Amino acid sequence: MLSLVVTKRSETCGWVCFIGRSNVGKSSLIRALFSLSPEVEVRVSKTPGHTKKMNFFKVGKKFTLVDMPGYGYRAPQDFVEMVEAYLQERHNLKRTFLLVDGVVGLQKTDHIAVDMLEEFGIPYVMVLTKIDRASRGVLLKNVLAIQEFVNEKTQGCFPQLFLVSSLEFSGVHLLRCFVAHVTGNLPTVDAN
Repeated sequence: MLSLVVTKRSETCGWVCFIGRSNVGKSSLIRALFSLSPEVEVRVSKTPGHTKKMNFFKVGKKFTLVDMPGYGYRAPQDFVEMVEAYLQERHNLKRTFLLVDGVVGLQKTDHIAVDMLEEFGIPYVMVLTKIDRASRGVLLKNVLAIQEFVNEKTQGCFPQLFLVSSLEFSGVHLLRCFVAHVTGNLPTVDAN
């Protein structure tokens, strides 16, 4: 089992960030990812758009995870300046995780985020959150629409979608392993 341990902040070998609309479940997902590390306190608010600044979580000496404020509804006034500057200047950013609500699918603001990531040439992954709240039909419709969008309209998006539920922990372990992989912290096994 992969364990994430948070220690004092210092320069690390790689960074990943989580970005998405307000109320998409970024903080809840980060708390679920760190569930094996009880010393990690990730605040989750009942109020959408509670995260107003970037929050940094140093994971051992391996990497740093950044919780970005949400865009769209209740976004901080300086969101564009803060996030664009960070994304353009962070040269050791290994991957950006774009969280999309599995119940409502891609929204206009998500398309703007995709355009920004594509324009800056930043590698990213789409993560569908709250899959426990979506009916099977709605979830399937959203997955197929997003997969088609990724295949036809993106260059820098990882082709595999990640479906997660922070409440039921569905897909969390797989996402945790992928984060470890992209930051160079999951050893590969040579088949020879």
